[in-house]
Amino acid sequence: MILTRKELETLKEYQELEEKLILFNNGKRYGQIVFMAGGAGSGKGFAIDNYMEKEKFKVRDVDEWKKALIKLAKMKDRNSELAKLDLRNPKDVFKLHSIVKQKGVKDKTLDLILNNAKKNTLPNILFDITMKDKSDLSDVTPKLLEAGYDPRNIHLVWILTDYKVASKANKERDRVVPENILFLSHQRAAKNMLQRIKTMTKVPNLGRKTVDGQVHVVLNNRNKTEFYPNVTKVPVVKDFSYVTIKKSGKPYDNDRNILTTVLRWAIENSPLGKKEISGLKQRFDL
Repeated sequence: MILTRKELETLKEYQELEEKLILFNNGKRYGQIVFMAGGAGSGKGFAIDNYMEKEKFKVRDVDEWKKALIKLAKMKDRNSELAKLDLRNPKDVFKLHSIVKQKGVKDKTLDLILNNAKKNTLPNILFDITMKDKSDLSDVTPKLLEAGYDPRNIHLVWILTDYKVASKANKERDRVVPENILFLSHQRAAKNMLQRIKTMTKVPNLGRKTVDGQVHVVLNNRNKTEFYPNVTKVPVVKDFSYVTIKKSGKPYDNDRNILTTVLRWAIENSPLGKKEISGLKQRFDL
């Protein structure tokens, strides 16, 4: 088959995008775990769709289960408390979050995914988390290790986005997160991730028995994301900004330029106070 010059240029561009994608263990179809961390409304769904090979993963997104619970409740009894919840109402969103937590939905969804999984064909799983609590990792990893996942194949990606943009977009979403929860999710995600990065660079072997895979930080702002012009009706990403802090089975990278970039991204995009920023600069020796 002979391609036209335009088709060759398009093919080359898509090949370049493929090379830019974040691949986990060179794109393996089995045995990979990815924790996609970031504050509420940070665009993790967009990142999953555009920055990695989503088709190779089962995605555990608790928000989707929340929607499914309401849909099921409406089918059973439209007058029930659950069926009457309005996800445009922040108070109802918080109430739904409490119900899901009480019912142990997170554990049950993971049990369903791991059900009958064999050690040599363990499914690739992607967890959509905020990382506002360190338990977002510690509550799940023991079960994953017990199932047979290798710590070197348990990866962490931090999706950083401008909190002010996320706050504005939150008011226009189908599910409106209470503003205080949104704020805390971005603030604590930044604190926990920066603390983890700095601690791991100082104590290289700490935590590697549980999470020893790749660690990336993505700056998920539209002004840092390049799109192909007029390719399709749906925007197609051409380029995006991210840094790699750790490779699988290796210690965290202590490169000053990388750490400076990550800290600058966090300061510019997260809702951190002056004292917090000053403390972080001291911890990072910047």
